Amino acid sequence: MEISLVSLILLCSLTGCLGGDRSADIVEVDGIAHGDVVPPLGEWYYQEDMVANISEDGTLITEEGDSGTWSTNNGVITTSIEINEDNEFNYSVEGDWLWLKAVTDDECHSLSPEPINEDEWDARVSEQTPASFC
Repeated sequence: MEISLVSLILLCSLTGCLGGDRSADIVEVDGIAHGDVVPPLGEWYYQEDMVANISEDGTLITEEGDSGTWSTNNGVITTSIEINEDNEFNYSVEGDWLWLKAVTDDECHSLSPEPINEDEWDARVSEQTPASFC
C-alpha cells in the first residue's frame, strides 16, 4: 500500500532532526514556540517512499514535489499545501517515528525517518510504541 502526504491529506479530508529521541517539553524553532512537543522536522517515509520533507523554516515538500507550509500548536500540526485546503493532524514524534491522525479521522499513520522496504515495514511498525492518540 503506497501512501503519500497528499494522499493522506485527501483521505483524511474525506472521512528534526533525525536520530535520538525527539520528544521534549517546549520547543522553539526560528523563534516560534511549538507547544509541548517537538516539531516533526526532516524527511518522513512510508516504506521506501519519502512522503514529506518538513523544514525548520515552516515549509514542506511532498514526494510529488508540491510545496506548502506547516505550523504546530499543542500537538496539532496544520499543513497547507498548494493543491489542498489546510489540514490538521494530531501528531507525535515517538523515538524516531512520526505518528499522524487527522483530527477528523480515527485512523493513525506511522512514518519513519528512513526508507524501509515493504517486506520489513509491518514488522518494524509493530516494534514501535504508537502515540497515545492512536
